[in-house]
Amino acid sequence: MDVTAVSEAVALMAATGAVSGVAEHAAVGVVARIRERVRVVFDTDARSTDALEQAVEHPSDEARIGELAAALTWYARRDEGFAAELASWAAEYAPTRSVVQNVRAGRDAYMAGRDMTINQRRDPSA
Repeated sequence: MDVTAVSEAVALMAATGAVSGVAEHAAVGVVARIRERVRVVFDTDARSTDALEQAVEHPSDEARIGELAAALTWYARRDEGFAAELASWAAEYAPTRSVVQNVRAGRDAYMAGRDMTINQRRDPSA
């Protein structure tokens, strides 16, 4: 088991709330349980708890998610039971990290996540 990769997957789930394999309503419960378990493991470690809170507050900030992943890795290397929990969550709920978009447009197209803006412009050759 690659503890670092598993920790990164769980950090992404905890920060963004993105899980796969369950309905949206169930996903909220899964993420809440993951976050609560991580808080229990971090216990009185203010720095690690802050990493979790900052990642949740800023889910698009890769640096903050990385800090949470580092904290999870540190704890997982010291507690085999927690490492097994992380591996289980990652195997069962980890979202895919890649998104593929294919765009063909005869105009300006701006995409971000699920949002898309298309600005029609006049053909300069006309």
